[in-house]
Amino acid sequence: MSKTAAQLTPLVEPILGAGEHLLAAVKVNYNGTVQPNQAAISGGLTGLLHAEQSPPPVDPDATVRFPAVAQMALGLTDRRLLVFGLGLTGKPRQFVGEVPLRAVAEVDAGEVAFGRIVRLVLRSTAVVDVEVLRGEDAEPFIAALHRSVGGSSDLPPA
Repeated sequence: MSKTAAQLTPLVEPILGAGEHLLAAVKVNYNGTVQPNQAAISGGLTGLLHAEQSPPPVDPDATVRFPAVAQMALGLTDRRLLVFGLGLTGKPRQFVGEVPLRAVAEVDAGEVAFGRIVRLVLRSTAVVDVEVLRGEDAEPFIAALHRSVGGSSDLPPA
């Protein structure tokens, strides 16, 4: 178990569902989000042109937003990605939110000039980039996330 996973365990245990387990954890810096295409979420012009018809149902997983703070600990379970803000000492302190794994369409990871970066592509079409903090072993987290969601090891150009 990584040091980050050990630090997260007491914070995660009270919010885990029955049979849910912490698989991996990593500390990251939030690098930003490219917001989703709202037309894709709301039905776009098709909904406006056919206003007399009831709108198609919205997939709740396509409306999930990534909860972010500047520095975070990400805890991966078999069902969701848990986000915790880091305190001044660099330890996970407060639960910020969660993203169900079914809301993540793809995960890409790669090496850039400043270190490891993980890109999450949500089903909403939002793209979230996080930079793994120096000294963190990102490989177990990235491997577990790839197994859970799918993705690639080469980061596409931003």
